[in-house]
Amino acid sequence: RTFFTFDKVFGEEANTTQVYDSVAKGIVSSVVNGLNGTIFAYGQTSSGKTYTMQGSGTIQDGASSAGGIVHMAARDIFAHIQSQPDRMFLVRASFLEIYNEEVRDLLSNTNHTLQIREDPRRGVFVQSQEEMVTDFSSLLTLLFQGEKSRAVASTGMNERSSRSHTIFRITIESREKEAEEGNGENEYSGSGDGAVRISTLNLVDLAGSESVRHTGATGDRQKEGGMINQR
Repeated sequence: RTFFTFDKVFGEEANTTQVYDSVAKGIVSSVVNGLNGTIFAYGQTSSGKTYTMQGSGTIQDGASSAGGIVHMAARDIFAHIQSQPDRMFLVRASFLEIYNEEVRDLLSNTNHTLQIREDPRRGVFVQSQEEMVTDFSSLLTLLFQGEKSRAVASTGMNERSSRSHTIFRITIESREKEAEEGNGENEYSGSGDGAVRISTLNLVDLAGSESVRHTGATGDRQKEGGMINQR
């Protein structure tokens, strides 16, 4: 027999804030401090992955409440930045989807398929469009923009079923501010050696595995389901 060990199991009464505080909050903090991190939702279709990540059926709808993991992570990132006045930060974001095994840029005006590349220095990457963001609101605006292009459809198990996997990447660069003479209380005593920290947070919403027998999918929906189940 196969046994699985879980770090944490939440009951059906648990809310998204509890899940975020227990599972994701520490990862977000580590990313701001220079370590790469990934948070992703995995499971069968209609199990609540997108709701957990987005707070509702869409990211924009989720923003009207406490939100999902995406909103909470974005809010915490800029709270961490504000708490470190001795460092300069640059935040960039990109939004990708994998639909029928093709990678698309949700922030681009074109619908071209992107190539997955490999580089000795950068590793595996996709040359996608990145946008600079300066605060929580501008980050959410970018998410709203990209989400409009995501592939969704209705099935027998879910009125708004994700038909693609999405990856929202937030890249954070920072360096210590150089100490300046005569700044009074604003003077920083750091080394100011110019070293730059670069880290990335990946927020991944996977399309749910599904059975045609339960979803009643035909045609394009059936083809999408077959591709989703290959992951």
